[in-house]
Formats: sequence, structure tokens, C-alpha cells
Amino acid sequence: MRKFGNTANKVRAILEVIKPGEVVDGRTIAKRLAERGYKVNEGHIKMFIYYHMLYRYLRRVKINGVNHYCLIS
Repeated sequence: MRKFGNTANKVRAILEVIKPGEVVDGRTIAKRLAERGYKVNEGHIKMFIYYHMLYRYLRRVKINGVNHYCLIS
């Protein structure tokens, strides 16, 4: 299992697992990162997105009370 080196590496890895035009939730992002070999925790990924990526790289969409994210284009 790989760990993230720093914030820039984590941002890059998260952006790589989301395809353009796709809307995914935090659980799916964490699962895709785990499939790529990263040691991740779903809650940590969600908080990282909220504090470091929201409104800069990702847009939040609420679907049935669950936050989903899509790329800002």
C-alpha cells in the first residue's frame, strides 16, 4: 500500500480517478484510490476534498442528501 507524500500528490491522485462529466460520491473516490494501491480512509478523503479541493477543483452536488462531486470545467 502506498501513502500520499504531500497535498499536491493527493490532489493529483483524486483528480485522476474522476472522469470529466462524471458525478461521484466520496465513497466511490476512496474505493477507486484503494484499487490504485493507496492506503485511504473514506472520512479522511471527504474532509480533504472539503478543505482543499472544493470550489477550486471540484463542485459539490447534493443528491438525496449525499454530497457528490464533479470536476469544474
